[in-house]
Amino acid sequence: MEIRIAEEQDLPEVAKLELCFAFPLSLQDLQKLHQDPLFSILIFCDSSQILGHCVLYQVCDEAQITSFAIRKDRRREGIGTAFLQQLLRQLKQNGSKVAYLEVRESNQAARELYRKNGFTALGRRKNFYDRPTEDGITMAVEL
Repeated sequence: MEIRIAEEQDLPEVAKLELCFAFPLSLQDLQKLHQDPLFSILIFCDSSQILGHCVLYQVCDEAQITSFAIRKDRRREGIGTAFLQQLLRQLKQNGSKVAYLEVRESNQAARELYRKNGFTALGRRKNFYDRPTEDGITMAVEL
């Protein structure tokens, strides 16, 4: 399995993966981000399919993970862990010293994945998410 930068033809599949979120990025949103030099859309794939994706931006020595998703039918197989570990190594190689993200308070599976990979909770963003309304937990890991 490998991480690579998404190509234009990958974006429809990435848009499908985004549907797991209450406010998914549309294909048009992803196309705009794909053209924005501050953002990266990365995909994690094997030889036959896209297993997950990540949208992030890097400024100076900080990375902000804005979206991280694994195919619903492939969750609980260790793919999220493998993807996240490779992603963090790649961010470090690219000069990032810290990575940040927000996660729904109720998303225990994601929070545990991030904790197991070195992320710690920094704080809470009250009512950060809609559908349903709930707090976001800001997490970070030093690289």
